[in-house]
Amino acid sequence: MKIVKWLIGLAVTIVVIAVLAVVALKVLVDEETLKAKASTAFKKQTGQELSIAGPLNWSVFPWVGLELGDVTIGSAPGFGDKPLAVVKRLDLKVAVKPLLQKKLAVDTVVLRGVRLDLQRDKKGRVNWAGLAKAGKGESAEAGGHEKSDANSLSAEDFEIRLQGVELEDVSFHFTDEMEGNRIALDDLNLSLGELTAGKPVPMKLRFQMKNRKPEVEMAVKMSTDMVFSDDLQRLDLSALTLNVDAAGEGLPKEGVKLALASNIGLDRKNGVLALSDFSLSGMNVDVTGDMSVSAMNSGKPRLEARLALQKTDLRSLLALVGVELQTADPEVLKQVSAKFFVAQEGDGLTVKPLNIHLDDSTLDGTLKLLSFKGPVVRADFKLDQIDLDRYLPPGEQAQASGEGSPQAAPAGKTEKPDFSALRKLDLDADFSIGHLKASGMKMENIHLKLRSRKGVLKLDPLGADLYKGKLQVHAQLDVRKDTPRFNVTEKLSNIQVEPLLNDLTGSAQLRGTGDVNMELSSIGLDDASIRKNLNGRFSINFRDGAYIGVNLAQAIRKAMGQTVSPEPEETDFAELKGTGVIRQGVIDNQDLYLASPVLRVTGKGKVDLVKEQSDYLLTTKIVGSLKGQGGEDAAKLKGVAIPVRIKGDVRDPSIRVDLAAALKANAEYKIEEKLEEKIQKKVGDKLGKDVLKGLFGR
Repeated sequence: MKIVKWLIGLAVTIVVIAVLAVVALKVLVDEETLKAKASTAFKKQTGQELSIAGPLNWSVFPWVGLELGDVTIGSAPGFGDKPLAVVKRLDLKVAVKPLLQKKLAVDTVVLRGVRLDLQRDKKGRVNWAGLAKAGKGESAEAGGHEKSDANSLSAEDFEIRLQGVELEDVSFHFTDEMEGNRIALDDLNLSLGELTAGKPVPMKLRFQMKNRKPEVEMAVKMSTDMVFSDDLQRLDLSALTLNVDAAGEGLPKEGVKLALASNIGLDRKNGVLALSDFSLSGMNVDVTGDMSVSAMNSGKPRLEARLALQKTDLRSLLALVGVELQTADPEVLKQVSAKFFVAQEGDGLTVKPLNIHLDDSTLDGTLKLLSFKGPVVRADFKLDQIDLDRYLPPGEQAQASGEGSPQAAPAGKTEKPDFSALRKLDLDADFSIGHLKASGMKMENIHLKLRSRKGVLKLDPLGADLYKGKLQVHAQLDVRKDTPRFNVTEKLSNIQVEPLLNDLTGSAQLRGTGDVNMELSSIGLDDASIRKNLNGRFSINFRDGAYIGVNLAQAIRKAMGQTVSPEPEETDFAELKGTGVIRQGVIDNQDLYLASPVLRVTGKGKVDLVKEQSDYLLTTKIVGSLKGQGGEDAAKLKGVAIPVRIKGDVRDPSIRVDLAAALKANAEYKIEEKLEEKIQKKVGDKLGKDVLKGLFGR
C-alpha cells in the first residue's frame, strides 16, 4: 500500500497547492498574466510548451474552483509539432472551510476531451522526457535537482472526501517505433460516484482499444458498486459486470464476446479474496460457481473453487479457434458439461468430487495432485460407458473395425517422442468402466490400475468381461531409455472367439469357446518396430468350434477328383489346441492339434509377421466317413496322412493338398493290407485269426 499512500499524498499536495495558488492569484494576478506565467514556468521546468487557449475561471468561496479549457502540452524537442496532450475541459473544486480542519472535500472532478499521444522513437527517446525530469525534481534547463519536503503533506494529514470523477471522451495513444507497435485507447469514459468509506460507490467504465502487433480490436464495458473501508483494507465490488468484445489476429473469425459477472470481496488484513455468484459466458461456454483465496499473507495461499461448466458444444467451440475435428461420428463432442470442487494449498491440489458428462458418457471420480513437482498424482475414476471408436478419425475407425488394411509404417521413420515428462511422473490411478467399445471390441466391468514410477508405467492388472469370458492383462512400458520397451501378459478364458474376431478385425477365421495365453515383449512404439522385435510365447485351447475359411474335407474330395457340393468353407472341430514361441516377429508352432468327428489334424510351421508370409503344413487323417459332409465316400483314404500346405500372404494364402504323397501313402497302405490277407490265409488255421488281428493291430 505504500504506492497508494504516495499517490494519495501527492494528490492532496497538488490540490492544496492549487487551492492556495488560486486564492492568491485571484487577488493578485489577472487571467492572461496567469496563463503567460504558467506557460513560462512549465517551459522552464519541462522544456515543453504549455498553451491555455480557453477560459481560465476560478471561484474562491465557499468552493475554491478552477476551470480550464483548451489546454495543450507540446511534445519534447525532436518530436515535431504534434502535441503530447490536449484537454478540452478540466473542472476541479475544493471546499475551503474543511481545509482549516485538515479535511479535503473535493467536488466532482470533470475531465473532458482529453487526447494523450505518447511516442517513442527508434533510438528510445520519448516525447514526455521533460515531464519525467520534472517529476523527479529536475529542471529541464539547468538539469539541477530540487528536493521537496516529502513530509510537508501526506494522506494521513487529511480526511479525504471526493464527490466523484467524470472522465469523458478520453483517448490515449502510444506509438512505439522501437517495437513497431501502436496502442490506441479511445472513447474512454469513467463515471465514479462519491468516494465515501462504508457506502456503495457506483462506477462505470468503457473504452475501445486497438493494437497493431498483433492486430487486435477490443471494446470493454464494466460497471459495479464499490465499497471500501476507512483504512482501505477492505474492498467489495458488488454486482460487477464486465463485457469484452474482441476481434483480430489469433482470434476466431467471428470474434470473441465474453461476459463476466460476480461479487468480489478483498480483505487485505486477513488475506482473503472471494468471488461469489461467478459466471463467465461466451464462445459457446458458460461457467458458473464460487471461488476464494485465503491465507494470502502467509506465503502459502489456499485456493478453493466450486465450478460448473454448463452443457457446451465443444466441437463448435474448437471450430471458433480454428480447430476442425474429424471424427467417425460427427455428432460427438456436442454435449459436454462438468461439475467439480477444487482445493489447492501449498504444492498440492485436490479435485473432489469431479463429474464430467461427455455425450452419452458420465465420469465420476477424484484427482489429487500431491505435488506439482514430478508431478505426484493420485486418481480414482468411474466411467459408466463409452464408445471410443466414435471419437477416432474416420480412417482410423475403419481400420479399427477391420474395414481397411493399414500399411505398417517403416521402422525408424516416425519422429521420436519426448518421454521426459513420463520419466518424472509419479502416478497411482484406479479406473473402472461399465461398458467399453474400442477398436470394435466390446468389454464390460473393466477394472484397471495404472502405476508410474521413474519412467516405468505399469498396467497391473486390467480385468474385464468380454464375449462370455474373462480377460486379464498385466503390462509394463519402460521409457527410461530413448527407445521404449514393453511386455504384456494376457489371459483370455472361456471366450467366444468368433464374435470377438468379427468385432476386432471385421472377419472371423475361428469359431468356438476357448482359452488364450500370451506373454509378449518388444521394443519401439511404431507398428513395424514392434513386429520386428516381438518375442514371446503363447498357447491356445478351443472347443466345439470350426476353422472358418478352409474346408479340409472338401479340399480332400476335390483333390481326389470327386464331385463336391456347395457347403460352408469351414472345418468343424471338437478340439483345437497348440503352443508356440515368437522370435523377432516370427511365430513358430510345432504342435497344433485339431480333432473333429471325421478328421484328425496336426500342424507345424511358421508365420513371419514382418514379411506377412506364412509357411505351414497341416497333416490330416480321415477317421470317419466323409459322406456326412457331402460327396462320395473316401474310405479308401481312412487312416492315411494327407499333407495340406498353407503358404504365402497371411491375408490370402494358397492352400494345396499334396495328393501325390497321399496316394503314395495309400498305395503302401494297400500293400500292407494285401500282405496281411496272404499271411492270414497261409497260417490262419495254425495260429488263429484273433492272434493275427492282435499282431497287425486290426
